[in-house]
Amino acid sequence: MLRELEKKKYISFEEQADGTIKITLSHKGKIFIRQYNLENLRLQKPRKWDKYWRVLLYDIPVQYKRASDAFREKLKQLGLYQLQKSVWVSPYDFVGEIEFLCGVFDIDINRYILYFTTPNIPKESVLKKFFHLN
Repeated sequence: MLRELEKKKYISFEEQADGTIKITLSHKGKIFIRQYNLENLRLQKPRKWDKYWRVLLYDIPVQYKRASDAFREKLKQLGLYQLQKSVWVSPYDFVGEIEFLCGVFDIDINRYILYFTTPNIPKESVLKKFFHLN
């Protein structure tokens, strides 16, 4: 099985000075793992909400429409609230998940994605109801 992964360029083997074999996951292998785990991606909900909203804004160019569409669908599946067309909100931290999605869909996070936290947000009562917060 490991040789098959090596043939697909997901891993590489390197013999160490002490005779052991080091197995390294390639960039292609990391993408494969990310895609494999994409269906199981979930936000971690803390026991107690810290009273901060996480806001995500993105502007992905039209030439990356398929990636943008897939990204948007995953935001819905993660349970974020769509405040406006490309503005999404959550009371739960999502930075790791967003970085993961950008890696999977090959979206340049530094160019097309912006996120921040804030204690106040428009439509807060609607958001609290949506996320079942008191």
